[in-house]
Amino acid sequence: MIGQHPQLHTFPELQIFNDDTLGEMITRNQERFRRLASAGAIRAIAQVHEQEQTDESCTRAWLWIQKNRHWTSEQFFNYLRERVDPLIGIEKTPVNTWKLSRLKRIIRCYPNAKFVHLTRSVNDNAKSLKEFIKEQDKLLKRKPSSELTGRAMSREYPASVWHICHRNIMTIKPLIKQGNYLRIKGEDLLNQPDKILTQLCKWLDIEYNNAAIQAMLRPYESPYAFVGPRIAVGGNDGKFMRSPEFKPKTNPKEETYRDLPEQKYINLDYEQFFSQYKKLTTSDLQAIQKWSSQITSEITTMQKRLGY
Repeated sequence: MIGQHPQLHTFPELQIFNDDTLGEMITRNQERFRRLASAGAIRAIAQVHEQEQTDESCTRAWLWIQKNRHWTSEQFFNYLRERVDPLIGIEKTPVNTWKLSRLKRIIRCYPNAKFVHLTRSVNDNAKSLKEFIKEQDKLLKRKPSSELTGRAMSREYPASVWHICHRNIMTIKPLIKQGNYLRIKGEDLLNQPDKILTQLCKWLDIEYNNAAIQAMLRPYESPYAFVGPRIAVGGNDGKFMRSPEFKPKTNPKEETYRDLPEQKYINLDYEQFFSQYKKLTTSDLQAIQKWSSQITSEITTMQKRLGY
C-alpha cells in the first residue's frame, strides 16, 4: 500500500540484511530453501533492469546477483534505490525484526532512515504466522522432525515470535533519530485507511492529496502483486500475491484485548508441546512451567505497551 504512493517504491521482501554480503545470502538460500537466491532480490533486480518479471528476466537478474555476490547488503540496496530514483525506496522484509543484529545493521547503514512500526494483536498475528509456516512447509516439502528447532517453536507457539519481534523493535527504538519512528496499528489502518494513510504521508513529508491516498488503496497495481515466475516464486506474502486487493473493514465492531491472555495462541500447553520433542523429566517440566509463565506475562505486558 505504502509503495503505491506516487513518490514511493516498495521493493518485495529482499532478505538481504540477514547477511553481510549477497554471496552469504545466496549460500543461505541454497542450503536452507533449495532456491537460487532470495526471490524478492531476484524479482527486484528484474523489475528495475527490465521492468518485467519473467523466467527469462529473472534468470538474467540472478546471474547479475551472482556476478556481484561480493557486494554488501548496503551496496545492493543503494543500487536499487538509485534505479528507482527520484522515488523513495522502501525495505519491508518482516524477518528483519527476528534478530536484533539485523535491525542494528540497518540503522548502522541508514542512520537517517524513517521507520514504520506496524503492529497487530498477538492472536491475529500468531494465527497468520501459523498459516504462513504451514504453507511454507508444504511448499518446501518439509517433513516433521523430533528436534525442537526455531522453526518448530515458531510453528507450535507463534505468539513467542510476535513477542520476540516487538521486543527487538522496542529495544532498538532509542537508536532511531527522534521524529524518524512512527507506530501504526494494523487494525486502525483497516478501519480508517484514509485517516491513517494521510497521517503517514504527513509524517513522511510527501503529498497527501486524494489522488495519492487513493493510489495507496490500490496495492494490486504494485509490480510485485502477483506470484513470481518459477525461478523466483515468492518475494511477498502468499495470501497477498494471490489476492492483492485491499479489503477495508465495514462497520467494524469495537475491539477489545482484555481477555487475550486467555486465548489459545498465548496459553501454551507446555507439557504436551515439549513432549513432542523429548521425554520430559519432573525437573524439565518445572523449568518449562516457569518459562511459560514468564513469557505469558511478558506478552501481556508488551500488548499493553503497544496499546492493546
